[in-house]
Amino acid sequence: MSITDTMNTYFETQFPNHQTTIFRDLMMNLKKIMEESPLSEQERFLSLMAVSSSLENQGLMELAQSELQKQDFTQEQIQEAKESAAIMGMLNTYYKFKGFLASDSVEDYQRTGLRMQSLGKPQNGKERFEMMAFAVSVVNGCPSCIASHEKALRQLNMEADKVHDLARLAAVVKGLTALQKTA
Repeated sequence: MSITDTMNTYFETQFPNHQTTIFRDLMMNLKKIMEESPLSEQERFLSLMAVSSSLENQGLMELAQSELQKQDFTQEQIQEAKESAAIMGMLNTYYKFKGFLASDSVEDYQRTGLRMQSLGKPQNGKERFEMMAFAVSVVNGCPSCIASHEKALRQLNMEADKVHDLARLAAVVKGLTALQKTA
């Protein structure tokens, strides 16, 4: 089954008879990113898994898992993509806290004190983990994490259009998740 067929099946099952203009915009945006992005198919579905997990969007998580299994990802790699939302949720929350502090208070909180060994040798590789971390940080709205992961991706020689599509993917999935709650 092609990506187009997979996406069509997802929309038919998750949004039956939904034909508003907002739905069509979100549907077309996700289809375009998943079918025509400069991101590789693997990068798209790993990032979709991470963002969908962060937003607790079961339908998109199932779609991503199915596609990643077809691409011979191991269960450990798929699980890491799901769980990247958890570690980034922790870090996004912490670094947003630091961002809200008055500049003279930040010095009092230099040591993070949070365990992050999983970031050292990710199952999906450094670049892919940075991609998932960036996309989840966009959804969670953590300015310092977004900047940090964007910088890391650029240092790994990722082109701006790929980084941009990760942000667009995060934004569209957030929109679809909100829409699904109203359906």
